[in-house]
Amino acid sequence: MKCMNIKILLYVILPFQFIACQSNNEMEGNHDQDNTLDVEQLVSVSDNSDLTALPSNTPSTNYVKEQSLKGDNPSPYGYIVRRPEGFGNDGLEYPILIFLHGVGSRGNSANNPNDLNKVDQGAAIRAIKLGLWNPMVDLSVFVPQTSTTWKPAEVKNFIQYLIETYPTAINKHRIYIGGFSMGGAGVWSYLDRFGYEDSLVAAAVSLAGAGDITIDVESLKRMPFWAFHGQKDPTVPVTRSTNIVNAFRAKYPGQLHQKLTIFTQDDFDAKYHRIDHGVFDRTFWEKNHTGDVFETDVMNWLLQYKR
Repeated sequence: MKCMNIKILLYVILPFQFIACQSNNEMEGNHDQDNTLDVEQLVSVSDNSDLTALPSNTPSTNYVKEQSLKGDNPSPYGYIVRRPEGFGNDGLEYPILIFLHGVGSRGNSANNPNDLNKVDQGAAIRAIKLGLWNPMVDLSVFVPQTSTTWKPAEVKNFIQYLIETYPTAINKHRIYIGGFSMGGAGVWSYLDRFGYEDSLVAAAVSLAGAGDITIDVESLKRMPFWAFHGQKDPTVPVTRSTNIVNAFRAKYPGQLHQKLTIFTQDDFDAKYHRIDHGVFDRTFWEKNHTGDVFETDVMNWLLQYKR
């Protein structure tokens, strides 16, 4: 009789224990789910205290064009620079943008000086020449030229050369990098090679360019970037950019410092690859797109971040 009472007691208690455990597991599961909604931001917007002394950029700002042929400087490249008049002359430290060109602008100015003119176009340079350059402050744009593909070690050599050549004119906390097509792939290769800590750059932008590589997400989790691509791009598949960004978002979801904008391209007149014409000068703001909303000046977005 005593054994039967114990069995009855177990039949009564065990179901309640099971229900209690199940409820606790559900609560823990809900708690974990809530945590994924409250994403910790790895990078925050920087203050602009180091920009206050710089001239504000206006449509009337005069940008001086200078060039250095390959072999005339100790870096691996010849290059074009479009700089505000005060850069290097007024004792102020300016941000700089280094932009890597695509296949069509390759050349060797050591053999043919006119080759260098190929890089004086497109993206930020195009915006400057059209009077549509809109950063909050004056800054310089450097466009090196390669005759092959972009090699990370050479790109870093070029950045170090600029720092040494303009030691009092460059704000070393505000060096930015961008690239179009092959240049966009060059940006990702460079960042992947050196990570955030050793890259020397504060933020990056890529236009229709990404290599078929696996990115080291962990070493670049603090790198602000904005990737742009065309949905119908026949030259560089849009999946090259989406695969990279998805790798970041799978590990660090909801980060505001890492953006992806895809132009759907119903309104591109079949010029599906050439998105460097319109991103830096804002004329693509009205273009149909998905992903992160393109309503912020790209250069000013970059300027939100400093090392």
